[in-house]
Amino acid sequence: MATDEEINRFVNDNRELVERMMAVQKENAEMAKAIGKDVIKLGFESTYIAADFARRKSEEFFVKTYKMITNPEVQRHFMASGLEFLAGLTALAENAPMPSFMREAAVGVQKNARAAACTVNENCPAKAKRIQASAEETPAEEAPSEEVSTVEIRSEPEPAKAESAQ
Repeated sequence: MATDEEINRFVNDNRELVERMMAVQKENAEMAKAIGKDVIKLGFESTYIAADFARRKSEEFFVKTYKMITNPEVQRHFMASGLEFLAGLTALAENAPMPSFMREAAVGVQKNARAAACTVNENCPAKAKRIQASAEETPAEEAPSEEVSTVEIRSEPEPAKAESAQ
């Protein structure tokens, strides 16, 4: 092991070499510091870019999903399937071994659900549509009398249309 005296003598004899070595170390440290700042800056920039990209993609996905769910055709199918499901539950309740008051309550739930669904949807498949025909609108040979008759038509969704849309 070298003593302090030997180290001092080496430094005095090789002062220029030691100073150059220290200058190189200082330059390397400054360069590493600058590179580190650049790396951190690039890291922040890429994070901002990635966050902005993710935000735009998320908004795009949300808009597409919202449009898909609120599409009137999709809503029409979901309403029809929901009403069919309620009809199935009602049929199940009507045939289940239970007291009549419970059976009547189940039928009432279905009627109320259909009424509520059809209140806001003018094209509701469960809604009965009334057509009025009078003798004035019918040709003379077909008109039996002057009184107005009412015909009730139930419009149910057609399975062929639902399958062809898919």
